[in-house]
Amino acid sequence: MSLKALLKTRYGKGFRTREAIEAHHQRSFARFRRAVMPRSPFYADYADTPLSDLPRMTKQTLMAHFTAINTCGIDREKAFEIALRSEQSRDFSPMIGDVSVGLSTGTSGQRGLFLATPKERKLWAAILAGRFWPNLARPQRVAFFMRADNALYRTLGNPLLRFEFFDLLDPFDTHLPRLQALAPTVLIAPASMLKVLAIAQNSGQIALSPKRVISVAETLSPEDRDIAKQAFNCQIDEVYQATEGVLAFTCQEGNLHLNEAWMRIERDIIDPQTGAFCPIIHDFTRESLLLLNYRLNDVLIPNPDPCPCGSACMRIARIEGREDDALWWDGPNGAKMVSAEAIRTTIACLPSPITDYRVIEKDKHLTIWLEDAAPESETELRHAFAALAARLDVNLPALTIRNGLPAEPDFKRRRIRVERQPRHCE
Repeated sequence: MSLKALLKTRYGKGFRTREAIEAHHQRSFARFRRAVMPRSPFYADYADTPLSDLPRMTKQTLMAHFTAINTCGIDREKAFEIALRSEQSRDFSPMIGDVSVGLSTGTSGQRGLFLATPKERKLWAAILAGRFWPNLARPQRVAFFMRADNALYRTLGNPLLRFEFFDLLDPFDTHLPRLQALAPTVLIAPASMLKVLAIAQNSGQIALSPKRVISVAETLSPEDRDIAKQAFNCQIDEVYQATEGVLAFTCQEGNLHLNEAWMRIERDIIDPQTGAFCPIIHDFTRESLLLLNYRLNDVLIPNPDPCPCGSACMRIARIEGREDDALWWDGPNGAKMVSAEAIRTTIACLPSPITDYRVIEKDKHLTIWLEDAAPESETELRHAFAALAARLDVNLPALTIRNGLPAEPDFKRRRIRVERQPRHCE
């Protein structure tokens, strides 16, 4: 673990002005151009090219050029072979040399690879420990729920920190005795698993007293945050991490900020009214698999208000989800984006409480699935969604309401999504 990065994350004052952030980025990229880009066969000739003029990258193009982009001389097919074998065997210890290889299925279902050198693993661990380690002077116990383990995550382990991985592909009930025996001081899990663990806590199946609870991998809805906060009696922190690295995490005040100390994140605005944007990443800490001019299809909503913590790093009001899952409803003035927050709020404010739900739009038809709904919920929901459409001056799509929850199409649960016909490649 990088002691300097840990202390900087934990005790540093951070950047108080945008000018300080810009100066930091200029210095960081000057070094990156000089020391890192020439080592990448793909980027060697781009070392003097402005960031905005570099080839636009997405997961698809990054994977297509993986072998030439990475600086470790790792062949894409070899990396896929190692990652897939680990997924199938559930043994995530194999590496290529000292470089860990991970597989990302992503919410789109498109496979991706990520690499992490020892230096990168230490930096990741330092950022997470510096921000979320409850007490540096006392031993800690971390319970980490995730679909796949990786040497990157195990870098958190050290003589003062016991790290245990809980495989989300294992039956839930098998986790509870081991989790109770561990009695974690830090609990890390996707939002959907945090909710299930909170229910188990409230029902007396487990009795945990974590000092930190951290949501990862999925969008954390306000209702899931409240359930977990009540069950574990502590603030629920959030780490917005993708295959592309740690993009944002909550500050001491509980607000989400972009990780502009370690990467430059520009905005591709998709909805001028709300400022909703897709992030474009230029990472000056990732030296194994370079991420430059890389566009994610996640939709983020900025919060222009200054944060009480004093950080000038961009504050994020919420993560809407994938751009492909944004709801766009037609109206007299053209199509408008209907935010996930508007959908969640509409359902949360129904007179009859809803245990859980899914909102699925397909071919301009809206299907809403309700779990444990009262008989009157359907009428209430139709009235509420009609009122929402009227307030936004759009037309409500054809609406079907069903009982229960549908089968999940992928690992990452998304309460609100758009289903599109799969694209056929030539």
